[in-house]
Amino acid sequence: MKSKTVQEIARLYTNYFQEKGHTIVPSSSLIPKGDPTLLFTTAGMVQFKPLFTGAVELPYTRAASIQKCVRTTDLEVVGKTERHCTFFEMLGNFSFGDYFKKEAIEYALDFSLNHLEIPKDKIWVTIYLDDDEAKKIWMDAGIPEERIVRLGKKDNFWGPAGDSGACGPCSELYLDRGPEKGGPNCGNNPNCKPGCDCDRYLEYWNLVFNQFNQTVSGELLPLKQTGIDTGSGLERVAMLLQEVDSVYDTDELKTIIQKIEILSGFQYNESTKQSFRVITDHSRSVFFSLGDGIYPDRTGRGYVIRRLIRRASLFARKLGIHEPFLYKLVGTLKDLYTVRYPELKDKVKDIESILKKEEELFLHTLEVGLEELESLLSHLTANKQTLVTGKEGFRLYSTYGFPREMTKELVEDRGFSFDDKGFEEELEKDRDLSRASWKGKKIQYLTGLSASNELKTEFLGYTESKSISNVLYLFVDGKSVPSAKQGEEVVIVLDKTPFYAEGGGQIGDTGYFKKDGFQFQVQDTQKENDTFLHMGMVLKGSISVGDVVEAEIHSERRQNLANHHSGTHLLNGALRRILGNHVTQKGSIVSADYLRFDFSHPKALSPEEIIQIESDVNEAVSANIPVKTEVLDLNQAKESGALSMFDEKYGNLVRVVSMGEKSKEFCGGTHVTNTKEIGFFAIVKEGSPGAGNRRIEAICGESVVSYFLQQFQTLASKIETHNLSAKEAFGDLKEFGISKEVPSPEGLQSIFLKDGKTAVASLRKLRETLESELEEKSSSLFKAKKKLEQQKFQMNPELVDGLLQKAHKFTKGKVVTEVFPSVDAKALKDLADSLKAKEPEILCLFGTTEGESSTLVFMCNKVLNDKGIHCGDMLKETLVMLDGKGGGRPDMAQGGGKKPESVAKSLEFALSLAKTKLS
Repeated sequence: MKSKTVQEIARLYTNYFQEKGHTIVPSSSLIPKGDPTLLFTTAGMVQFKPLFTGAVELPYTRAASIQKCVRTTDLEVVGKTERHCTFFEMLGNFSFGDYFKKEAIEYALDFSLNHLEIPKDKIWVTIYLDDDEAKKIWMDAGIPEERIVRLGKKDNFWGPAGDSGACGPCSELYLDRGPEKGGPNCGNNPNCKPGCDCDRYLEYWNLVFNQFNQTVSGELLPLKQTGIDTGSGLERVAMLLQEVDSVYDTDELKTIIQKIEILSGFQYNESTKQSFRVITDHSRSVFFSLGDGIYPDRTGRGYVIRRLIRRASLFARKLGIHEPFLYKLVGTLKDLYTVRYPELKDKVKDIESILKKEEELFLHTLEVGLEELESLLSHLTANKQTLVTGKEGFRLYSTYGFPREMTKELVEDRGFSFDDKGFEEELEKDRDLSRASWKGKKIQYLTGLSASNELKTEFLGYTESKSISNVLYLFVDGKSVPSAKQGEEVVIVLDKTPFYAEGGGQIGDTGYFKKDGFQFQVQDTQKENDTFLHMGMVLKGSISVGDVVEAEIHSERRQNLANHHSGTHLLNGALRRILGNHVTQKGSIVSADYLRFDFSHPKALSPEEIIQIESDVNEAVSANIPVKTEVLDLNQAKESGALSMFDEKYGNLVRVVSMGEKSKEFCGGTHVTNTKEIGFFAIVKEGSPGAGNRRIEAICGESVVSYFLQQFQTLASKIETHNLSAKEAFGDLKEFGISKEVPSPEGLQSIFLKDGKTAVASLRKLRETLESELEEKSSSLFKAKKKLEQQKFQMNPELVDGLLQKAHKFTKGKVVTEVFPSVDAKALKDLADSLKAKEPEILCLFGTTEGESSTLVFMCNKVLNDKGIHCGDMLKETLVMLDGKGGGRPDMAQGGGKKPESVAKSLEFALSLAKTKLS
């Protein structure tokens, strides 16, 4: 075989299928459009799902693409194997009611033989068990019968991507790498063929013959039109043509590894390869994800990206790297991948900046967190224990930022087990706690000392993010102490600080204090008179009164606080201009994630008023207004027209923050230097906290883009749910800059970049238009579908027998789980009664969905109650996953919640609970 570079293979592929009449479609975003069941784009066909199901008007009938994909299902083995990656590129050619099996097979074989130049005698194929049609086509094309292998559903029935969508039988192409790759058990074994676990035969192309549309409940319905969906991993093909044993030895990934060698000073060899491979793979996933606007976060996609960054940092540490490192690979990644993805060129600086900040955030606590983990494992070993409890795991998460999965992987690599359930319990407890526990103690810390001038703290935070400060006092358990050590919760008073103490609605800063051998995590900053209280935990070493420390705030969080605080001032001004001067501030909360503003007003805001208010604020943001702060005499400040809180007590001197003609207020908080820094502003909620007052919740910055993206993804999902095309549901949306489809992530970004001033207003109007038209178009269809589903459910005599056949069997009984869309709870109970009559020792776990709501029904015979099953208790645990409520008796329970997309997973969780009792 002739070796070919990754770029050569990609170019050959697109040229070939373009010549065969395919439209070459650019890779879609890693954020799946209109599919809430997927966190990331995981296959080439994801962007084409509506085309397969006939849900949209076809722009073309055959297409080909090179799709960037992220899959993290096997994250823990990345680096340990030769071929596992979280990021990969998928070559794919697709037909939507155009060609089918014959052409798909002929194209794949022709390209393999005449363009990839793979010898025909090295190609084997697999087909689905009963697919005689595919077998005949392969044989007619020249593949002998002895090199065609039939495999079952596990191997040769593909799809869907996510919980629903197109799927069907498939046929795969394999390359015979020779008996020497067969390993000790295969070698020249004549029975070794595709389907064997050895490395002799490697699959490099999967041809899916889409014939069915699978519903969320698992029902297979015939597609309106058959289709072809193929997938060929670009890295896998390069590995085979370059005749290397690992994808990490292919030309592009090898280039990244060589850069890591230069930066780390280590060589890529048997002892270091796991670290090199993890860093290489994760850097690609993070690079492309940040490029698509997926930023590190505490939940969802952002949580996965944060986890990848932190896992890569851990493996970089094994190469002796103790400082931010991944961001230094961005230049190499840019050189490699902007050839195929030129849109990334303009995003490189932002990717580097975000990545470096995220690495710095984690590295603050990584070293001491690892020391804490090592100490814990040593203690367990000494006591002959093997379980890391949920409480211990949660401490590593809450204090040192170790994601649960990362801790689990670290301890399991050392031969210990991890208490997942216990971790969940600790997480739930933490959600119920409040920072009030700190606040309630702050007076206690200052008892007998408040009058002392020594306790006055100089605040530097308006201009500085760091300071070198002296420790004046330490408090542990409410008592003044001379010193504190690792693991203790401490309150520290400094002579000067950059940390903002909670006040004026703005929450306190977080960050770190450091000196040689010592690190302290500031979890909150409070204030009493002129004394700043830095509340947190000693992570490493010890601290004494009189020590000198370096104090540094969490800068990214502070910037988000400034954005939302300045946004609050602009909102206050906009409310008075649009609603009237009767508007007065009644309270506010300024956090890093959102702002909340309470004000006097007698009635709810209309949609038009909300758009006006948003537009006013965004106009000020776009106007690049310098933010001016000055300290004035109280009377002088009032005469200047600055707004103040009516019941707030002020000293003789006050700080006034001005934003041109848009806002002028008394304020001691931290702010942006120019309104442009705020980015964007959007109102997400409007309501009433009490009679005569209204409450607005709003967001600023990139969160606004994410907010609208989520809104439109939900709408797109509804379109598919009701089998409506975007054109049919929404009509012509040219006035919004949208060409008859729901805007993509890229489309949203372009709207904001093109005109930030009007983007929020336009998108809000667009969303409301879409919601209104979709509701009108889909209501009759939804009612008809619900009626049909109910009839099918009630009139199906084979349903009971079918459920019994696929019941999960355990030592003490059976469990049947199933999701039924649009079926009422009574019908589920009747079905459960029928099952119980036929099988006394059975537990029924049923779910149903309708619109945005979900219902669960759990039932069993009393004989299972004696074996530990309590339907009511199980239901309460399960409903947490649906944000729901409910309960019942040991033998029957019912409840409702939200998150219909999570019903199937909630039943899997309930099944795991039952398994512990019935096994």
